[in-house]
Amino acid sequence: MTKPTHILKPSIKLQEMAMFLAMVVRNAMEDFHHRHLSDEQMKELNPIIRNAIYTGLQALRHYDRSEGVRAFVGFQMKLIPDYWEQPKLLTDFVESVKMMNGGNENKPKKKDS
Repeated sequence: MTKPTHILKPSIKLQEMAMFLAMVVRNAMEDFHHRHLSDEQMKELNPIIRNAIYTGLQALRHYDRSEGVRAFVGFQMKLIPDYWEQPKLLTDFVESVKMMNGGNENKPKKKDS
């Protein structure tokens, strides 16, 4: 088993991944934000989202190494309602991939000559 201090030690790589994922969430929420949330509410919500994503990433990273982490993940997984639909890719992502790959999302990068 991994020591709790190792599991709780900050990971710069995971923090950067969490920041990226939080920005994707924030951008996806932009229309909802303008319709329903003030800038002050978004200012409060943004760090909650970042911290939750970072926590989830850290938990997944250490899942196989800690009984405490497995308990946390198991509890969170049990909270997922049956009525939640499967996630879909955001339209902005799909369109960006298609545009940059000439309409072929599986197009490989060109190799340098």
